[in-house]
Amino acid sequence: MSARGDITVGVIGSGWIVRAHVHALHTLNHLGRLPARVRLKWIYGRRPERMAALAAELGVERPTTDWAQIMEDPEVDVVANAGAHPLHAPVSLAAIAAGKHVLCEKPLAVVTDEARQMERAAAGSGLRTACGFSYRFVPAVRLLRDLVAEGRLGTLRHYRGLYLQDWLSNNPDFPGGVGGSAVRDFSHLFDMLRHVVGEPRSVVGTAQPILTGADDTFLAGFEMAGGATASLEASSCATGWKARHRIEVNGTEGSAWWDMEDFNKLHVMFVEDQRQGLGGFRDVLVTEHSHPFMDTWWEAGHVVGWESTFVHQWGTFLRSVIEDRPGDPLQAGFHDGVRANELGDAVLASAREGRRLDLDPGGH
Repeated sequence: MSARGDITVGVIGSGWIVRAHVHALHTLNHLGRLPARVRLKWIYGRRPERMAALAAELGVERPTTDWAQIMEDPEVDVVANAGAHPLHAPVSLAAIAAGKHVLCEKPLAVVTDEARQMERAAAGSGLRTACGFSYRFVPAVRLLRDLVAEGRLGTLRHYRGLYLQDWLSNNPDFPGGVGGSAVRDFSHLFDMLRHVVGEPRSVVGTAQPILTGADDTFLAGFEMAGGATASLEASSCATGWKARHRIEVNGTEGSAWWDMEDFNKLHVMFVEDQRQGLGGFRDVLVTEHSHPFMDTWWEAGHVVGWESTFVHQWGTFLRSVIEDRPGDPLQAGFHDGVRANELGDAVLASAREGRRLDLDPGGH
């Protein structure tokens, strides 16, 4: 941190997701919940003709078209790596080598061996590092995870994850998915599976190049370490769907589901209610101050949105940096980024080989 007590950030990238990260960093200053102010000093992008205007628009002090400048600046404490997928590995590795903390967007890397290299570099650095699986920071999703972890839903039987978009349908000439693969573009699904219910032990997968030469859609069936089954489905060419994201857990004592289009509600049913003649799903509006992350915001009943997940993610990460303590164990680290890649690779390998594959729960 600087002598004046700021935590100084350099931002990598100029795409739409960068706006979500920068918005969150500014919001943390507005909320005043961190023990230091966030200073946005640098933003990197490839196109010099637009970077000055973008920096001014986003409230960042300096634009650059050379990300090495950010690594060389001794004032920069943290790198927000939200650049194009091929930049995730080289920029993050350079940042770690320069002694800077890193929050890297998902997927951690396009190539899994590069992701493993990032994990190894982070493990020996003494720095805080995280992978940007922001859905871990949805209040309703965290409440769902808590219900599972506390055993409120009983023994788990099934998990379902769905993520449908149509951006590729609207761009039929696009030369492959972002990063080249739906299992990378929708890696949130693999992380949510592990975050909510744990590690899988086998997979049967299928994937199809609907509009490109890459896997534009995938379906995967998992057997979980605890005996439950899980299914994941994703598509970048699901016509009409912009961000159809839903997760569901079914157990012996209840079920719960969350839908991004109904962001603030967790839908829950308990078998005990059914026994008492009060069966069916209850809608829990996750806005009480006792609910996950909601003590940061407004009075109960006043909802938050998708962008709040980045506020929660960055607030959790920066607090560990500022206070020089280990990161929150529920924040995705580089190991979680590697595991998401490995599960995606396993889905594709199963699809190629036409058989079920056993998985190493420990990864690598």
